Amino acid sequence: MKYNTLLVMMLLSSSAMASELPSFLDQNDINNAEFTCLGEESQYNEDDQKYVDILWNETLQYLESYAVALTNSENGPCLNSDEAMYDSTEGGKNMCIMDRRDMKLMVKNIYQVINNPNKAKKCFGAREDVNWIYSPGGELEQNSPVAKWLKRESFNSFFDNKVTNKDVRKMGKEFTKNFAKMVMGDEVKMPSAFPTDISANALPNLWAAAGWFPMYAQESKRNDKNFNNIRGGYAYAEIFGHWGLLRIDEINKQKVGAEVGMTVQSVDTLYPYHNHAISEIYYNMRVPACANEFTTFAVREDSKLVTTVREDSNVRTVQFDAGQFNAQSQWLSSSAEHDPLMYFHQNTIHAFEVDGSCEAKPEERAIVSVWARSNANDKRNDYGTTLLCESAKNPGTPAHSDEVIQCDLTKLKW
Repeated sequence: MKYNTLLVMMLLSSSAMASELPSFLDQNDINNAEFTCLGEESQYNEDDQKYVDILWNETLQYLESYAVALTNSENGPCLNSDEAMYDSTEGGKNMCIMDRRDMKLMVKNIYQVINNPNKAKKCFGAREDVNWIYSPGGELEQNSPVAKWLKRESFNSFFDNKVTNKDVRKMGKEFTKNFAKMVMGDEVKMPSAFPTDISANALPNLWAAAGWFPMYAQESKRNDKNFNNIRGGYAYAEIFGHWGLLRIDEINKQKVGAEVGMTVQSVDTLYPYHNHAISEIYYNMRVPACANEFTTFAVREDSKLVTTVREDSNVRTVQFDAGQFNAQSQWLSSSAEHDPLMYFHQNTIHAFEVDGSCEAKPEERAIVSVWARSNANDKRNDYGTTLLCESAKNPGTPAHSDEVIQCDLTKLKW
């Protein structure tokens, strides 16, 4: 198929993107929505615009499928909602994710975008001028005309020139070499709630060109509490949000708090216990090589298992005994095929562990997720900061899964 024919077909599909609305949304609030962008509208010449259009079309497909999944009630007891795990302790706790007001607002914002694509597109750009987001390079970039046009700095260059820790650099280079294998192939699978495939298998330009950030790789005081293998083996990209490709400040004069993107975490890693004052969700999209390969820990801040050790007007410091009797039962499995959706309320302490012992080629595998935060517009609550917990016995060092962990929780303002 010729390139121009493919482009026309993609653009035609985007014009038909509007979907039937969930019953909890008001059609009048969706139709003819008005958008206020973050920053100036991006301008492109005719040659460049064709690449931006491809990226925009794949963005719309990503967002629409995501909104449908969140409101899909075919797999559980919920009405107009998928079911999510929100606390892994004491046998685990689930809820209908659309019971949360912030989730309803995020879904509404997505439908306002996909039902008014021409207006929303004014807030969209390739972000080619941003120097802190990167291309994974390799096969992913070679298969994407958009990524080759953008010429973002590569992961290879990032780890060579901007990462000083030798162990992190070495692990980051291995992560880079295998990134395409991690996000593509038969092991990557959409949860059944999704109507379409929005992985790198189906949307190669978006996954190659969105702009990725290995957020823990560079030196910072926060990383004293982190593990080198996760520093070199983790990255995320943001599609819709304040730091993403689609940057919207307000819709119908209401602030937009949605951040939507994707994350990749290599196997044989523990994403350390952490928390933040912004609600967050994950959809896992990997088929595990064995049972319990991908496990999640989550405990809410008001759990009886969490003890306050000190507090001031802004922060409450708490402890949780991760090494208590039956501690391993506090972790629950999650994959594309089993309980794929997780919701973390503000200040939920959570962690992700990926066991690569059953992988034939662990260096080529990762947990891949659709990720979002829902109320990121509320900057009173420390927008954007992920607080890593620490060892209670050895403060300032990473907390392992067999000891008492200590976390600083933000006192939320309303």
